[in-house]
This record gives sequence, structure tokens and C-alpha cells, in this order.
Amino acid sequence: MSQSKSPVDTDSLLQELGQFRPYHLMNYFLIALAAFSAALYGINYVFLAADVSYRCVIPECELTNSTDYSPPWLELALPEGTQERRCSARIPIDSCDTFSEELRPCEHWLYASKDTIVAEFNLACQEWKRTLVGTIHNIGMLVSVPLLGYISDRWGRKKALVLSCTLVGAIGSLKAFSISYEMYVIVEFLETVAGASAFPAAYILTIELLGQDKRVLTTAFLGIVLVIGGLCFALLAKTFQYWRTFILVAYPPSLLFISYIYFLPESIRWLLSKGKKEEALKIIMKAAKMNKVTLSDEMMRQLTTVDEKVKTVEEKQPKEQGLWMQVLKSPIIMSRLAICSWWWITCTFVFYGLAINSVSLAGDKYTNFMLVVSVEVIAVVTNALVLDRIGRKRTLLIAFMVCGVSCIAIAFVPKDMSWLVTLLYLVGKIAITQAFNGIYMYTSELFPTHARHSLLGFCSMVGRVGSIVAPQMPLLAIYIDWLPSVLFGSTALMAAALMMTTPETLNMRLPDTINEAENIGKQKSETATSQF
Repeated sequence: MSQSKSPVDTDSLLQELGQFRPYHLMNYFLIALAAFSAALYGINYVFLAADVSYRCVIPECELTNSTDYSPPWLELALPEGTQERRCSARIPIDSCDTFSEELRPCEHWLYASKDTIVAEFNLACQEWKRTLVGTIHNIGMLVSVPLLGYISDRWGRKKALVLSCTLVGAIGSLKAFSISYEMYVIVEFLETVAGASAFPAAYILTIELLGQDKRVLTTAFLGIVLVIGGLCFALLAKTFQYWRTFILVAYPPSLLFISYIYFLPESIRWLLSKGKKEEALKIIMKAAKMNKVTLSDEMMRQLTTVDEKVKTVEEKQPKEQGLWMQVLKSPIIMSRLAICSWWWITCTFVFYGLAINSVSLAGDKYTNFMLVVSVEVIAVVTNALVLDRIGRKRTLLIAFMVCGVSCIAIAFVPKDMSWLVTLLYLVGKIAITQAFNGIYMYTSELFPTHARHSLLGFCSMVGRVGSIVAPQMPLLAIYIDWLPSVLFGSTALMAAALMMTTPETLNMRLPDTINEAENIGKQKSETATSQF
């Protein structure tokens, strides 16, 4: 039951096919486009549901059809305090030259900009509705990740990727035609359910395309693509600032991903793990022809040997069920699920929390967002340099610790030292990006092929608790401005402590079965012992 469905040595096969040959480069390009599109839609609510300046309309003082945002009497009419100035005003006495100290709540507002849904759906003084968009978005991710993970492990990586990328374009485009706030958040939820798993599917496809010595390059490659996508997202948002226009420019191109049905091959490793030798052999021979390589006689023998036990779907299905029973009955795998889930909660909570808060830093919000995204390159390059040298555990442990210390330190910086706040902010962002970038690979290496996407999806699903809470941090900062950064730092330090409880996966082959996954730590110990 613990044995792979196929006797094919998948890692040896991938080595014989090569690593950076024409077949691989074609797949890298196709997968990169999918990852790029995921970056465009990942946190679009940062700009589409961004806050805008608005003021109370005082009917007695307004000129007919006036759009003057700063009339001369305005300062007399507005009370002290940021929130009070937006939601209430003094009552004019006789003329607009004198106002009483009595306040009355505003009923109408004048917006400085109509670029976001705040003005479009009249969300003034309803900050919770604005931040709820981000929370709804991340609740959709919570639903999407296990759903698409199941589709990926059950019916294939390719199908999950094509389905996710195409549906996000179709459903997301509908947001541009929203006639109410309620319609907008419903479509936001459905869009995220459909499209949030595009990047995990792309990542799984890429990591299963390569041998064990190229996994770090895979992570770095996709990390760079995400950075480029994030920068393009900010540039698009700055160019097309009206939210409906941005949606109609950014979303419809994703419908073209339906063509991947014909152009993108399925994961060879997934096909062999499912016993689909004939389908895998067609792709393998095409890849060998494109790469101009000849497979060894032993490999061809493994590929062409018929395994009668996996010829029918009826025979395979009980094995799939049995595998999941092993997952539930394995204390080691269940323990890893819990630990990995906390890592994901931390990464999503801190990563998205810092990204969302970046638009509230001093300066142009688009420039700030691009700056915060740009520094992610440092994290990606650092991972590429150290993950294969000092190991996954040590790298991620340091990243979580640096992030935790940096975020907590922000709470103790005097308000007049904004440059130091920005510096610590960027250091924390670099560190959590490094952790987030590496945790994809590390989590994938801890679980078996048969259920890799499903278990990665489970961790990511639970992790969305962090991204659900993150959009509410600006609300919390209104009452206690230092608390969000302390919460970010505390969760990161806890994640660092948990990093000590899992095995190192450096130079380990991807486990295909439950037993192989359970023995990762033992394999390393045996390998280390044999070297003496």
C-alpha cells in the first residue's frame, strides 16, 4: 500500500531528460505567464478598494452643483480629529461665516476622487465595508486552495491550472459591471474561489518538472515572476486608476489560458504516480525528441513494462482512498500539517499585512507599493544563494527571526524617526518574503507526490486565516497604532520556534509515498552516518 503505483525511477527519468532543455524552457515560459497573471489579481483590492479623501457636504453652504472640495469656510465647519472631520460637521449659524460647536452626523459626502469603489458605492464613514473586501477576498482563497488542490491531485496539475487561470478572467471581469457594493463583494469572493489556486498549481507543476538539485532555482524563478507581476500590477493601477477600467484591462486576457489545454503538458511525475504510464510515455517521448536526448534501455524497460495492478480505474480508486487513510493515521504527517499550517498563517498574515499597510506610508501609494514589491527581489536572490548551502530549516528560521525582531522593533521607534520605521518595515518585508518564498518549496518537500498538492493546499487553506485577518490591521491601528507590528513580529517568532521540530530536506528526493515522507529525517541521518 505504501509503494508507488509505478516502478519507474522518476528522478532518474527527469535527469535523463535534462533540466534546461527546449522542453523545459517551453514549460517555464507557459507556467511563468500563469504565475504573472496570479500576481496581477492577488491583492488588487489594495488599490481597487483603497481609501480616498472625502468631506462632509453641508447643504446650507454648498453652491448648486459645486464640486469645490476645499471651500474657504470648510475649516470652520469641520471638528478636530481625523475620523470626526470625515463623519460629522458643525452646524452653520445664519451664514457660513460662523458655526456652532454642536456637531451633527454627515448624510452626504463629496469625494476627492472617484477612482475606487469607496466613492462609487458611497462607503464614506464605513471603513469596515472597505476593509471587508480584502477579508472576503481571502475567505475565497480559503475555499479555493483545498478545492483546486483536490482537483489537482485527483485529475491533474494541468487541469487545475487551466481551470483556475481561465475562470479568474471570466468571473473577475464581471466586477467591472457591479451595480452595488453587495454585488462587488459577491463577485470578489467567486473570483477568488476560482483563481486563488493558480500560483500553487503553477508551483507544483514547475517543481515536479525538475530534479531535486533544481528546486531552489524553481522557487527563485517563480519568485522573480511574482515580483515582475506585482510591479506591473502597480503600474497598471497607476495608469488606469479608475477601478472599472483597470478590471477591463487586466482581467479579460486570462481567458486565453484555455489554450493551455493544447500547449501545456501534464506533470510526468503526477502521471506516473497515478499509474498512467501510457499517457506519461507519450509526453516523455515528445520531451526526449524536443531535448534531443535518448533514454537508456533500462529506463525504456521501466516505462514500457505493463503493471496489471493499475490498468483500471476501479483498481486505482481504492488505493487513493487508502493513501488518504494513511495520511490521517500518520502522526508524523498530521504533526507536519499542523506545524506547516502555522507557518502559512504567519506568512500570509505578515506578508499581506505589510503589503496592505504599504499604501498608507508617507508618499505616493503606487510608488510605495512598487518599492515594497521590489525589495522582494532581495529575498528571492538570497534564497537562491543560501537554500542549497545552509539548508531549508536554517534559512527559514533566520528569516522568521529577522522578520519578528524587525516588526516588533517598529513599535519602539519614535514617531519623528520615520526613516527608521521605513527601514525596519522593508527589512521585515524582505524577511517574510524570503520565508514565504521558501515555505512553498519546504512544504512541498515534506509531503508525498500522491497528495502533495492537497496537503500543500490544506496548509495554504488554514494559512488564509492570516490573510483574512490582515486587511483589518489598519482598523486596529486607529486605536493602537503599534499593535499591528507587534502582532506581525510575535507570530513570526513563534513560527521560528516551530521550525526546530521538522526535518531538513536539503538534497532529499521528493517523497512519492507516505513511508518515504515519514522517513525524510531518518534518510538524512543515515546519509550523514554513511559519510563517516
